[in-house]
Amino acid sequence: MRSIAKYLAVGALVTPLVIGSAGFASADDGPAYERVQTSASAGGGVTRTTASGFTPDGKAYFVTKTKRTRPTVTNWNDAGSRS
Repeated sequence: MRSIAKYLAVGALVTPLVIGSAGFASADDGPAYERVQTSASAGGGVTRTTASGFTPDGKAYFVTKTKRTRPTVTNWNDAGSRS
């Protein structure tokens, strides 16, 4: 029963990221880069996203996000910059 809860928690973290990242890359004009890494195990799961590119008004951006879940704690970290 515990492992089912862990898989559901990982799925809850990964699904919004996958759905959101599809629109994230396609909304840009010009060159863009995006990398998404996910992993899951009995000890928890982690998703890391790195993206960069240009907004429609020509401003450059860079963002990195990490979402991690473990049996007793869930946390995430976002960092980014824009020109």
